[in-house]
Amino acid sequence: MSSELRFEKKVAIVTGGCQGIGKGCSEILAENGGTVLVFDINDTLGESISSKGPGKIIYMRCDVTNEAQVKTCIDKVIEKYGQIDCIVNNVGTHPGDVEIDHISVQDFRDILELNVVSHFTMYKYGLPYLRKTKGSVVSIASFSGTNGQRACPTYCCTKGAIPALAKALAIDEAKNGVRINTICPGPIRTPLYEDWLAKLKNPEDGERVKAWTQLGRIGDPREIGKACLFLATDATFTTGTELMCTGGCEIGYGVKD
Repeated sequence: MSSELRFEKKVAIVTGGCQGIGKGCSEILAENGGTVLVFDINDTLGESISSKGPGKIIYMRCDVTNEAQVKTCIDKVIEKYGQIDCIVNNVGTHPGDVEIDHISVQDFRDILELNVVSHFTMYKYGLPYLRKTKGSVVSIASFSGTNGQRACPTYCCTKGAIPALAKALAIDEAKNGVRINTICPGPIRTPLYEDWLAKLKNPEDGERVKAWTQLGRIGDPREIGKACLFLATDATFTTGTELMCTGGCEIGYGVKD
């Protein structure tokens, strides 16, 4: 692999990029020369964001569940930088382990808005500019969306919808030279993961997560960032695919607990 900057002179938008996987993606793209606009609502973390490489990371307050804000912020990116080469649809949440009896219909609507409708909104207003640069979209889904997870029906549903939307749009946008792909992470050490660990009654249960993977460890957000960079730059003959970044969770005989 060449050592040259792989995202130099390119512009990316990363939703939910203040922490976790979004931050990992932002850092890797910036370290490879890119200008990265982080759409997020965490002002405290956003104002402290800085890049570690020749590119730059810029925080832009944007609630991606608000259509008007998304349109305005994308317009601002174009006004200042003149182009968009990649959108990383990363924003999302996990409600924790909850069975359907304890989930309201409104709870389901709320997670759909954040985990799925926000992706649609970013596509809606970002694709016209990606067509001009023949850019790409990298959407972050989850291993749980393709394989299921106990006591997580709404999370699994929303994460399963992400690659379905991406594949459909990959077909439509191929004629425009826009590639659209999905990353499905396994267990990654993010703030959401750390919060889940902290709530466990038995700390040893957290160690069992490592056994879900063939590699025997929890992934790092920057490892997802490296996969994102690959899909955005080097994977020029790849569209409509799901890249499983799981440490091998989906192969072999799964743990049934």
